Amino acid sequence: MLWQINAAKKMKELLSNIINSEEITLGGSVLNPTELDLYSDVDMKITLSDNTPINITNVLEAIADEFAPVFGYEVISHSRKDAIRLCLDNGMRFDLVFRYPHDKTMLSADTSNSNRIDGLVNQFHFFAAMALVKLGRKDNLIAAHLALEMQQILIGIQMIIRDDNKGTNIHRFGGAEEIPFLVTPKRVSAPVNLNCDTANAVLAILISAVDEMDNALKKHRFEHSMKSDVLAAMIIHFFT
Repeated sequence: MLWQINAAKKMKELLSNIINSEEITLGGSVLNPTELDLYSDVDMKITLSDNTPINITNVLEAIADEFAPVFGYEVISHSRKDAIRLCLDNGMRFDLVFRYPHDKTMLSADTSNSNRIDGLVNQFHFFAAMALVKLGRKDNLIAAHLALEMQQILIGIQMIIRDDNKGTNIHRFGGAEEIPFLVTPKRVSAPVNLNCDTANAVLAILISAVDEMDNALKKHRFEHSMKSDVLAAMIIHFFT
């Protein structure tokens, strides 16, 4: 039995204990196990009892305690729903959609640069996991698109840090900043051979980008765990 069946049951029980919900239902390939493969995620819809926004941090911490540390995630918010798409360090992926009965109560948003960077770092690592899934399903185009998005995020974070340092987001002139992964492209040794030149090239970009993100996090002392070793273990899990 693939991991999704038991994981779906555990997730449903976990969310029912920490979220005020009217109903929690499964969707996607979990409903038809013959369609499941190693790369499938668990889709779940949670119908909430009221319009109070969910505490996303609490949800993620509870999931990490129950399953495994969160590798990366992204949040997509609308007036009547919040979606959390996440991947764990063990390769498990969940797509959780929280639906409100009416427009949710709006809370003041944290617009600080540190919060923006936090969101970008988590999205970056989620994209890395999704790119591995696409490589596993032979979709080199989307995998490459995600890998290049990751490089854009690296540049975006560097721009935010520059804004912080200079106290402005208006720059008529730049400072001839270096972009490390462009100046000194790293030769990486992937733990597997995907038997496809394009797939191997995309995998090399992924590994290099995650390594570069680790370096940036260490350099600027951001409170995020390093992910290069976790990515290597995930690659082995998916492709051997």
